[in-house]
Amino acid sequence: MYKLKINRHLFEFIVKKSLHADLLPFEAEEVVTALGETVALARRAREWTQADLAAKMGTSVNTVVNIEKGRPSVSFGQVLNALWVLDLLGPLRDAIRPEDDPVIQQAAMMRLKRGRRVPHG
Repeated sequence: MYKLKINRHLFEFIVKKSLHADLLPFEAEEVVTALGETVALARRAREWTQADLAAKMGTSVNTVVNIEKGRPSVSFGQVLNALWVLDLLGPLRDAIRPEDDPVIQQAAMMRLKRGRRVPHG
């Protein structure tokens, strides 16, 4: 029988590396945390347990816990599913309107200007 000898430093590196894989930029981390807090508040306001929300989402309680804790490892689809179940997609939908993004608007105007042809005559 073989014993697996693990170098303590190698183990720490692997653990730390996997922890850092979930790091987000500060602003994004704030948004994920706020989304989680909002999901928890909305769930409690409806007097639902985490198990109730999980059942309505068709997922596990652990996923709901991770969403509410703002863990970035939760899939974006699961977060959207929670927001949909709680009828909270409206503000997110409003936040992603391309007509409100000046960079998108400027790019669209540049394409329009390049597409114009000067009539000969």
